[in-house]
Amino acid sequence: MRKVSLYIASSLDGYIARKDGAIDWLPPITPAEDYGYGAFFSRIDTVLLGRKTYELSLTFSGQPYEGRRCVVFTHTPLKWRDPHAEFVSDDIAGFVRALRAEPGRDIWLVGGAEIVAACLAGRVVDEIILTVVPVLLGEGIPLFPPGAWGDQQLRLRDTRGFSTGLVQMTYDVLPAG
Repeated sequence: MRKVSLYIASSLDGYIARKDGAIDWLPPITPAEDYGYGAFFSRIDTVLLGRKTYELSLTFSGQPYEGRRCVVFTHTPLKWRDPHAEFVSDDIAGFVRALRAEPGRDIWLVGGAEIVAACLAGRVVDEIILTVVPVLLGEGIPLFPPGAWGDQQLRLRDTRGFSTGLVQMTYDVLPAG
């Protein structure tokens, strides 16, 4: 069974983006400091993201998920097609459950918040790698809004601090029950 990993950053007060979706507060990933991104990206072959996050990714230089299967969940019909992405409007958790059973490497749950909530509610997330950025936004899009996923127990597997002040925590999501 393939592993689904939520690999994401949030502000210290728990936001993944400003109210307008901007992520200008995130530090850049550089060759000198990639915060483990390179190693993580090498172990995945599929990325899952919502339409808004996908549209934001189109503003980045290059193809950010190049060489990976890119699945975009959307209920909004798009006016264009991207040969680098697959658009799905099915039940998110059901789709991910079937995807996990296919052969392949790990799966990256990129975001945004609606997709994360659906995957947590459907109990298809295996690990959470959360990088906390030392900034307080005061408002924005919360990583974990009050949700319908109920109690989910986590086990801390690793903590890493960086000279930039970022802290990365890796949690295993424990099975229900």
